[in-house]
Amino acid sequence: MTTVVFTEKNKAAAQIAKILSSDSVSRISVEGVQVYDFKKNGRQWRVMGLAGHIMRYDYPEEYHNWHAVDPKVLLDTAPVKSVTKQSYANAITRLASSADEIILACDFDREGENIGFEARSIAEKVSKAPVKRARFSSLSTGEINRAFEEPIAPDENMAMAAEARQILDLKMGAAFTRYVTLSVRERVRTKGVLSIGPCQTPTCGFVYERERAIRNFKSKDFWKVEALFSTHGSDFTGLHRGGHIQDKAKADCVFARIKDCKVATITKKTVKEAATNPPYPLNTTEFLKRASNFLGMSPEQSLEIAEQLYLSGFISYPRTETNRYADDFEFKPILVSFIKGVYAEYALSILSGEIISKNGKRDGHDHPPIHPIHYVSKTDIEKSIALSNAWKIYDLIVRHFLANLMQPALFEKTRLEITVKDEIFDSTGSVQKDAGWLRVYPFETKNDKLLPLVEERQNIGIKRITNTKSRTSPPKKLTEAELLTLMDKHGIGTKATAPSHIATNKKRGYFETKGKSVFILETGFTLMDALNNSVPILVKPDIRARIESLIQEVENGEKDFEASLVEGTTLIKEMYSQLTSNRNELVSQLAGTIRDETVVVDKKNYVGECPKCQRVLWMITTDKGRFVGCTGYPQCKNTYSLPKVGAINILQSRKCKKGGVAVAKVGNKYHWAVGIGPCFNCDMEKECFPHEIIGACPKCDGDMFLINITSKNTRFLGCTKRCGHTQSLPKNGRLTILKKVCEKCGWRMIRVKELDKDAREFCANRVCAQTSRQGSRK
Repeated sequence: MTTVVFTEKNKAAAQIAKILSSDSVSRISVEGVQVYDFKKNGRQWRVMGLAGHIMRYDYPEEYHNWHAVDPKVLLDTAPVKSVTKQSYANAITRLASSADEIILACDFDREGENIGFEARSIAEKVSKAPVKRARFSSLSTGEINRAFEEPIAPDENMAMAAEARQILDLKMGAAFTRYVTLSVRERVRTKGVLSIGPCQTPTCGFVYERERAIRNFKSKDFWKVEALFSTHGSDFTGLHRGGHIQDKAKADCVFARIKDCKVATITKKTVKEAATNPPYPLNTTEFLKRASNFLGMSPEQSLEIAEQLYLSGFISYPRTETNRYADDFEFKPILVSFIKGVYAEYALSILSGEIISKNGKRDGHDHPPIHPIHYVSKTDIEKSIALSNAWKIYDLIVRHFLANLMQPALFEKTRLEITVKDEIFDSTGSVQKDAGWLRVYPFETKNDKLLPLVEERQNIGIKRITNTKSRTSPPKKLTEAELLTLMDKHGIGTKATAPSHIATNKKRGYFETKGKSVFILETGFTLMDALNNSVPILVKPDIRARIESLIQEVENGEKDFEASLVEGTTLIKEMYSQLTSNRNELVSQLAGTIRDETVVVDKKNYVGECPKCQRVLWMITTDKGRFVGCTGYPQCKNTYSLPKVGAINILQSRKCKKGGVAVAKVGNKYHWAVGIGPCFNCDMEKECFPHEIIGACPKCDGDMFLINITSKNTRFLGCTKRCGHTQSLPKNGRLTILKKVCEKCGWRMIRVKELDKDAREFCANRVCAQTSRQGSRK
């Protein structure tokens, strides 16, 4: 009798085989894939790890040519699922052909079930062996043994829910991406692909909405009247009850009445004890948010490390909706393992009393909250997992688990009402009386503001009173934790896929993270802005949330697989119809911006911003000549003339003081202000382009400066007063006027570097005695 087991990854296969065989297992190779072989209770066992999905959906080959196939056709075309990792399919076939029993042991979630069904679909072609399912939430010895002693039937609804998502995502992503990209390419040359994804786009939409709020924010002035009080050698601040006063006259009036006061009175004192409860148990979304907030790690990185910790048997399955423990959850064995090592103090404290969890309200009916399986040291983790920060993630999970079982933190909160000549000020502070769960959880910082001991009707001193003008601030950038919260709230993606949607947007160049904050990039903002102006339903999360609910209904057995595809495709067609109806508006904005971006990076032809439409000015050359035009043409017909001859170099660092849109250098002869004309006709030329002075003229009270005549390939020094005195310079080599000066005459030194020769420095002043010496070599 032979039992064949398929797990999701090789590491899980190794761990499961080790447990089931009591660490008496050998490794063999089947079709180049590692398989774990052992005997147990007279039965032959073979455990093989897959490589995640080994099959995927795609359109038939005749639909791969973007230019030959109308993207709309893809919405009514059934994609085909085929093997993408043939060696694994071959190994499944070999193992299944001699199997008497097949057990699927992939991760117990939607994608894991679907991966197991991929293996089953291949196995069923060569085997009629019964197929069962081992369900577990951790790779602990007890749970693995129990799961294989009591296997269940595979969950077809869960597998088909993943199947529905794959098909609907492919339909929308392929059709919309092709349509938008090809439409834009008709207007502007670009090799880039404008990717539209069913979850990727609304995810970027959240970042876009925040950025738009920041850009559109109108700051307003407000005033704060604050006082610095003092009593018994202690100082503390108070804020006028008016808070942020919008009316300057009102703030000035309050300040004028009390600015010279030296004494205030405590008119009311309120002291309350407040408890801060422990955090709820960790589900995936909360784990990713806390890893981002506390450790500064991206969701994708955090989940990857958590996956490795799970596969190593250190923590439970990290993809779960649940934030409450079951009534029969066994905390004690886990806590006992922690009475050694760095967490001993906290584990012993919890074990000394009644073990009670502060549970949340979400139960995904799949896995328990993320929790440690047993204690392992930092060294153990570093030996098992070759990923940096693995210990930090494990430490966060352990401390969260322990904190959840500890007592609330207690604070004494004090509020003072202080009267200054009938004007009321407020001051608040708190003191930690019992750290409770905060003892084990250093990530939550509680900054206490200590107030001095005062009583009602007591007089206190006033050191100073201020009336400060401030301005309201725009909203802050989204953090990755906030982005995950929005995705969770609106049903964009799942606990397993949310990090990948964020990562996809980064890969596409739509947004990036700096520290904990998410910054939308111009490509992302442009795409989202164009979609929001023409097809807002693509940016908003509503349709995607409905599709996610359809997929969930398939998993729950509430909706037939085929019916979900029909309804989901109908929703996608509605969005596609809006996309095609608003094509011109969408493409005009996108094409214009792509052209603008292309021009901006073209240092040779980029001029600047168009003052009439805020698009981009660039140099245009035609058979009739050259001029400066706007990328907004034909809507914007703004143009400027240019000199007919001479190479033109736009000086981006120069600003015309007469209002020209840009300053250009024409050859090496003169400067040109775009929109005005040659600078040599301007009375401000000397102010804008002062001569580079070498030193005082030996003949008059003028100064000597460098003159270049490119057409004659000559250069010399001339006098600013045009007295006729000149100084020759070497004809060859790169000439640099140095900052250091000649010790004899005070002229600036000159360096000349000729090809294949050492640079030499000298003073060009013929009158200077130093010129009689041989130039020094550097």
